[in-house]
Amino acid sequence: MPKPDQKHPTFADAIATIEHLQDLTPTRRRDLISALKTMARFIGREVDHVPANTEWLRQRLRQVHPRQLQVSDKHFQNVTSAVLSALRMTVSNNKRHAAFPDMSEAFQALFESIPDRMQSYKLSRLFRFCSAGGVSPEEVCDQTIADFKGRLIAETLHKEPDKVVREAVLTWNKMQSIVPDWPDQPLAPVRKRKAWTIPLEQFPASFVSDVDLWCARLGHQDLFDADAPVKPCRPATIKHRRFQIRMMASAIVLSGVDILSVQSLADLVELDNFQRGITYMLDRQDGAVKEANFTLASAIKAIARYHVKVPEAHLDELRRLCAKMDRAADRYRKNNKDRLDQFDDDRNLALLLGLPARLAQLAQKPGPKPRSAALLLQSAVAIEILLFCPMRVGNLAHLDIERHLRWIGDKQTLRLIIDIPAPEVKNDKPLRYELTGTSATLVRDYIDRVRPGLCSEPSSALFPKMDGRYRNPGDLSTQIKRHCLQETGLTVNAHLFRSLASKVHNKVSAGDAVTISHVLGDKITTVLRSYAQFEQKSALDHFQQSVRIVRGRDDQGEAE
Repeated sequence: MPKPDQKHPTFADAIATIEHLQDLTPTRRRDLISALKTMARFIGREVDHVPANTEWLRQRLRQVHPRQLQVSDKHFQNVTSAVLSALRMTVSNNKRHAAFPDMSEAFQALFESIPDRMQSYKLSRLFRFCSAGGVSPEEVCDQTIADFKGRLIAETLHKEPDKVVREAVLTWNKMQSIVPDWPDQPLAPVRKRKAWTIPLEQFPASFVSDVDLWCARLGHQDLFDADAPVKPCRPATIKHRRFQIRMMASAIVLSGVDILSVQSLADLVELDNFQRGITYMLDRQDGAVKEANFTLASAIKAIARYHVKVPEAHLDELRRLCAKMDRAADRYRKNNKDRLDQFDDDRNLALLLGLPARLAQLAQKPGPKPRSAALLLQSAVAIEILLFCPMRVGNLAHLDIERHLRWIGDKQTLRLIIDIPAPEVKNDKPLRYELTGTSATLVRDYIDRVRPGLCSEPSSALFPKMDGRYRNPGDLSTQIKRHCLQETGLTVNAHLFRSLASKVHNKVSAGDAVTISHVLGDKITTVLRSYAQFEQKSALDHFQQSVRIVRGRDDQGEAE
């Protein structure tokens, strides 16, 4: 890792200065040096790689929390206070531009021309990097992006540098069709991960034509067409099915089959090829069978049954292989489980349940800029809705005041009805929720007082962008995650609330999967399969309590 620019002092320089200050007692000198070293450890760097800049430090401390570091709030505050004292009395450069260079005039003009503030934020790091390096907007190219990524990894603590780069590139290219006089050189898209699949266009034309035919059939709706599906698939589902076909075809080719021999979908469901494709994908995962492998195999089996119409014996063999994968599939999502484990501690659950009220309170205090305060209240509303109405983040982000929200009663008995029709829900199950009391009041206050200032154009979106369109679900989820981390130290994304709903309910009514099924809008079989872990924990607690009760009795059944 390269060291910071030598013209900017580091924690190591501060320590060297403190060691030679004559007016410090030995104890004070020891405490200040210890605090600098401890802070460097908190943010995961050596002291000679931490800029002695309070503005830089302030930004980085927003990304950590005492709970993550497994230290007390008091210890964290003491270390921070001592570090600030050490920086004030030594070689620190506390000016913002030392840590975050200003934009050049050209980049500042581009920045201000972006109509959506959230989009401009995605380019601010890149613009400052280019300005500091003397790169003009017309000179930005793919090499600039590569250098930018290298700097992010080497000199910042951002947890997802690839995401920062990817969003900057996407936004740069997007602005070319929105902002007049934007530099016309496009940037190469940055992929989340290296693709291993082969583009469908590289397969024989007959295969691509067959894929198009099957995908068209998936979306066909005709009561009297025997070949039409019982339930037409959504465009997103059809797109996913198309990619599953691409994955299977690629796996078969990469396992050693000539790409020119893959002439139609019938070649995918041929038993030897089917096994080749599945084996190749499992080998990429060290032999582990994931739920995604089973769903892919089932999608290919459907092609064999309804499109290729293989003989019954052939279909039975595919069914047998899919059934074995179903039994072996690992549906244990480690990241989701680890995040839910945070709430085995009731104190953490209490922090999350009380977070909307805390964010609303912070939004009222003097200090935050008007937009920052508005976003705090927006997060409070989003989290409150997810706690009581655990919908998918896509539905949350696209809530519309006119289409989905209906108010009943007056300010004394305010009730909010949230109705989401079936066509807008992933599994075609309509959702209906109701908020009352402080929850409804919080939403009403946000709509009346704060939401109008979050968009510059007329909009009926509950969570609008600056231009009035609906917030991107990913952006809204990131905002929720950021505010949860800042105020509680807990890692919580928007989707986790659906799993958390079952965990919370099982604390009160163990085994009541029917209620969770209705609340989430999922089939009871899906709930039983996905949320059985909570029922098992509740059942175990109930059983062990029985053992404790019986243990407390003597052999005659009387209490000892």
